[in-house]
Amino acid sequence: MSQRFGLVLACAIGFGAPVSAADLFGAIAFSPSTGKVGGGWNFASKEDASGEAVTQCGVGDCASVVVFPSCGAVAVGDGYGMGFSADGAAAKAEETALANCSGYTANCLITMSFCNDAQ
Repeated sequence: MSQRFGLVLACAIGFGAPVSAADLFGAIAFSPSTGKVGGGWNFASKEDASGEAVTQCGVGDCASVVVFPSCGAVAVGDGYGMGFSADGAAAKAEETALANCSGYTANCLITMSFCNDAQ
């Protein structure tokens, strides 16, 4: 079941109060052996967002590296060096992720960046 469908279904059939935008979480997972990333967004819990990100990453050593209520980004460079960030704005999250990555390696590029729907 997709994360959006699951969230809409839970609200539609009355599992608790409707989820407000401020209560949504996103996460990005990263595999240090392959550089692959995965993301999950618009989840009602940090755990569900992290779980979806790891699933979407799809590699055995994937782990959630950033969980956020607003926007997040991951940058990956040479040798799968990585940096991540969360912020209220996607551009700032990307800027900080690139700066963090550049502290470890060269040729860093944003590989995943997104905001929860309310952002």
